[in-house]
Amino acid sequence: MEANHAFQVSGSAAESYEKYLVPVIFVPWAENLLGRADLTPETRFLDVACGTGIVARMARERIGPNGRIVGADVNPDMLRVARQLSDGANIEWVQSDAADMPLEDDSFDVLTIQQGLQFFPDKPAALAECRRMLKPGGMAVMCMVATKEENPLISAQVAALEKKFGAQVSGAIRAVCGLSNADEIRDLFDGAGFSDVEIQREALPLHHPDAVEFSAGFILATPAAGAIAALPEDEQAQIVKDILEGFGDCFDGKALRFPHVSNVVTARA
Repeated sequence: MEANHAFQVSGSAAESYEKYLVPVIFVPWAENLLGRADLTPETRFLDVACGTGIVARMARERIGPNGRIVGADVNPDMLRVARQLSDGANIEWVQSDAADMPLEDDSFDVLTIQQGLQFFPDKPAALAECRRMLKPGGMAVMCMVATKEENPLISAQVAALEKKFGAQVSGAIRAVCGLSNADEIRDLFDGAGFSDVEIQREALPLHHPDAVEFSAGFILATPAAGAIAALPEDEQAQIVKDILEGFGDCFDGKALRFPHVSNVVTARA
């Protein structure tokens, strides 16, 4: 199987991802997904494409010590950070491609994917794996970013990176919006055999009080990090300036307040 290479980071970018992107973007979406899930103290829970593990860690707080929590990701640097942050939390971490998981059939009550499905090269195979691992009637909860035009965070990055580097470097950021059509999403879930598929478009209002700090940090948490880090400081600063200009009215000169729009899917195995 071809692994997920559309949005991958390495080395210290995983720490930047946890420091800048997780608090602003992935904690609010984790709260949204977990709020929809059927969690009990005995829940067997799997988070696929777990990144640095925020969904698994937050699920552990809700489920407690009697359930089972597993986080899986193809990226070893993401899992390295996840293990460091969850020391003593009794979470299992598994390095695996989502399309070929080394986990048992019918072994989980709830499965989540937060902003990951859009990057998988073989989405039907990944969703088939998800259904295989869920017990009959088990619940899948996933979200994936809507269009670039609806998401200032994405459109601002794409414009700034294309201006500096061209389409090749910005392509990984464009891939964030690679599964934005609700009809395509429904077809994928129907094709994998899920039932009770519901798709809701939702906009979370996100905020960071220091727009310059946030923008300079999160660009080093993306696949463009290497290209940006190789630039002189003044050129890096210009990219940050271009990103902030791309946010338009979402940037007030100091802080950022912007919508993050996604399709949220709930379904049953």
